[in-house]
Amino acid sequence: MYTRCLFFSVLTLLFFTSCLEKNDSISFREEDLKAIEIEDRWAVVSEPYVSCREKPAYDARIVRNLRRGTLEKVEGEKTVTTDGKAEKWIAFSDGWVPSASVRVYSNRLRAEKSLQSD
Repeated sequence: MYTRCLFFSVLTLLFFTSCLEKNDSISFREEDLKAIEIEDRWAVVSEPYVSCREKPAYDARIVRNLRRGTLEKVEGEKTVTTDGKAEKWIAFSDGWVPSASVRVYSNRLRAEKSLQSD
């Protein structure tokens, strides 16, 4: 009988304390919030080396070279037809790369997470 009474008392106490207002607030750093924004897409270079070009074309001037694992914010995309073949190019802040050379993610956090699993 004593055990039942104790069990009921503890259960009642837990029930009422769970109804109390909690003042614990969750805070996020600004950089954490930016990592999960869905407005920006991010790309990770998947080829060992890829040339970032001034325009979306293989004969355009090379702006810089990127290595596998480089993380870049996607600024846009464009489909270009060359010799009857369509190819999508991805724009970064300073140039273009073929989409076949990168993996595009919906936010920075997913892109960074993909680097950890490689």
